[in-house]
Amino acid sequence: MKNIGLSFLIAALLACGLAGTARAEDQKPTVFTLAYEGLMVGAGAGLAGGYLVARDNGWKTSEDWKPLVYGTGIGALVGSGIGLTLGVVDVTQDKPGRTRFVLRDMLYGEGFGATVGVIAGGLTAISTKKGEHVLLGASIGVLSGAVLGAVFGFIEGGHSRAHAALDTSNQRFALSVVPVVEAGGTLAYLPALSGRY
Repeated sequence: MKNIGLSFLIAALLACGLAGTARAEDQKPTVFTLAYEGLMVGAGAGLAGGYLVARDNGWKTSEDWKPLVYGTGIGALVGSGIGLTLGVVDVTQDKPGRTRFVLRDMLYGEGFGATVGVIAGGLTAISTKKGEHVLLGASIGVLSGAVLGAVFGFIEGGHSRAHAALDTSNQRFALSVVPVVEAGGTLAYLPALSGRY
């Protein structure tokens, strides 16, 4: 029963973190936004790592929950420290934003990895009749998703700088092609000139 309550608590924390991250997408990131994202990434990875350590000996004693708590706590502290550091580095750059992609994609990667891991673990649990495979799959998925998220975040952060250099949002006038419905109901593509004042 304690494991189910702990699972729901962690899922709620991750959902709140993802919702907070999604709301902050339109805002300029602050140092503490990145620290919070780092805390969430670290807590998720620490919990997954703690579970993998705890399951080595099996769940035989009443002390087996300690690696979960230690892993979550240490992961949260390390993650928030890394997020805070990346936030300070990001704010001091001429064009901030690159490190934001790394932490955001790691958080999303953890969520995606946990989902895929639960599905794969559930399928394995059906055939082996051992429910522990669901948690094992989720733990491996969280750690794998965090690593893949970091890789994709670095790649996306690099591309965002390249796109920022090509950004034409500061131009007052733009020429484009727009679809227009003619009187007969057919679509015609016509050139359009737009301007910002």
